[in-house]
Amino acid sequence: MIKPSFSFKYDGVPFDELEKQITELPDGYRVVLADGLTVDCKAEYHEKYGVTRWVNYFSNPTGHPSGQISELYDCDITVPFDPDPPVTRKNRQATWEPETFRIVKTAGSHAREDDFFTREERLWEGQKSDVYCYMSRGAVENFPFFDLTRGGRGVLVAIGWTGQWKVSFYRTHDACRIVFGIEFANFYMKPGESFRTASATVLEYCDGQDNAHNAWRRYIKDVVSPVGKPGKPATLPFSGIFWGGISSDEMVKRWEGIVREDLPLDTCWIDAGWYEPLRSTTTASQSADWPLVGTWQVNSFYHPDNYRNLIDFLKAHGRKFLVWFEPERIKKAVGTWTRYLTRTDRDDDDSVVIALNDDKVLDDVTEKIGAVIELLELDWYRQDFNISPLEFWLHEDEPKRQGVTEIKYINNLYKFWDRLLERFPHLMIDDCAGGGHRIDIEMLSRSVPLWRSDYQCIWDCLPEGNQMQNTGAAWWFPWSGIGYGPTLGDLYSFRSAYTGGIAIRSWEHVDPEWSFENAPVPFDWARKYFKEYLDVRRYFSEDFYPLIPNSKENISWNATQYHDPADGSGIILAFRRARSPFSELHSRPKGFLPEASYEFTDRDTGIKFTRTGRELLENGLDLVIDEPRKSMLLEYKKV
Repeated sequence: MIKPSFSFKYDGVPFDELEKQITELPDGYRVVLADGLTVDCKAEYHEKYGVTRWVNYFSNPTGHPSGQISELYDCDITVPFDPDPPVTRKNRQATWEPETFRIVKTAGSHAREDDFFTREERLWEGQKSDVYCYMSRGAVENFPFFDLTRGGRGVLVAIGWTGQWKVSFYRTHDACRIVFGIEFANFYMKPGESFRTASATVLEYCDGQDNAHNAWRRYIKDVVSPVGKPGKPATLPFSGIFWGGISSDEMVKRWEGIVREDLPLDTCWIDAGWYEPLRSTTTASQSADWPLVGTWQVNSFYHPDNYRNLIDFLKAHGRKFLVWFEPERIKKAVGTWTRYLTRTDRDDDDSVVIALNDDKVLDDVTEKIGAVIELLELDWYRQDFNISPLEFWLHEDEPKRQGVTEIKYINNLYKFWDRLLERFPHLMIDDCAGGGHRIDIEMLSRSVPLWRSDYQCIWDCLPEGNQMQNTGAAWWFPWSGIGYGPTLGDLYSFRSAYTGGIAIRSWEHVDPEWSFENAPVPFDWARKYFKEYLDVRRYFSEDFYPLIPNSKENISWNATQYHDPADGSGIILAFRRARSPFSELHSRPKGFLPEASYEFTDRDTGIKFTRTGRELLENGLDLVIDEPRKSMLLEYKKV
């Protein structure tokens, strides 16, 4: 068990040298400095998963300003690792001995096919590695989850901060020091002031990365995520996605067609463009005009009855309702409804950020968005965020209070979502944020990313990109979603999108060719493979094993296994890519009990075969796909 630990400098004095009192608490410990500044480190340990989590709460209960807090590390831990062999030649770092220490880093979301792709970095004795958040949105470019590993043991680390974080790794002879916190924090606290800072979540392991990441996935699923909790859905949506500028009457017609054709889409997803003051009537103009946000009033031109006829239709046919919002950004040309932040003293930005650091603004946005959620009787609230707030935060900071605006802003962002969830206990939140820009463990505790990358904004994006993203994201969290289409009928491509939730784009836009009657959809194919997806959807939140290293190469394969340890069933999903000359992949599936037998069924051919767990674990399983750009879906169960 890793002991929760943090550090900072106080008026330039290192934390270890400060005069302080430390008191044990039932859920952590309290540090009180000589001048009264108090830090409560609230911690919890989940023995079942081997996870320790803590978050620090700073307060100044005195009548005077605190000292200056700088070099604030909400996590400051040292994890032992065996020494590596000495560097004996210049090219030593280019070698890949499996026993040496390395950091596994994961790409954040940046609308690229290799979003969530992992890379390994060697860190030799005496070396340091720094990783930063980009654009102050938590998961852009660099993902706030890390795996430090050597010889089958290591530690998984998650940064819980939806703003500008920085982490540093220092490799010593027999350990690695890990420190992270809010990058630009350098402030004093006013009398009576209090707030929380970043959280740290760590899992120490000694039995290999596969077991560690599956314990981590179970922790996210069982403890962190709202999915499956009382009053919440047990699965993610299988949605039809539609632009907000499609009229309510036309939306009902499209859903009438979906129901008539017996397509098992369970959620109506309304994306941007449903609000005042828009009046565009073509796909091109609606795509250009949607950023004119700020009123959050249902558009009377498109939806004169406030979506009432659509809401009634969805309820009558057992479908859920999801709608897109972006309340933190205001387009001033549209109108301002609360106080906002600017980047310069000139206030010449047309797009600005609401002053969510202000508690009055927190009240305003909670009331404004809550009223629309109630009006539309929403099941899912989708929140986007298409602006980088760091310059706005830094410009708002008072002298010697750098980072305080960001800290209070993020504190109130969490409070905003917590208030919505308290007011609407059934509500689920989709954390969009520019397509995955705010995926961190704090947001995963309140929401699910149903559109984890804007790479899927590309129509019919590369299926290999979807394969890579699904493999990389599944290593870290069990629940997420993806956009697919609009073209249906390509099984290799559609299976490449299989993950916890899918949004179908076939009837997405307003032009006549997107209507239900005109969109070229092969309905027999759609019914068959939509059902196949629903048959296997539950497995994407179970244990995950990559059966071949995740690859960007079109001559390679992609193959993954999802295994339910409770009943011994699961699936193997494999893809032979378009230029792969290899018709066979020798895989090493995992999770099987040696003494049990397992029956496999090929979803395409219906062929069945049986293997013992011992055979599978010792000899592996040969996967054969005769043609390039084809897929295989094997289902198995314990018999």
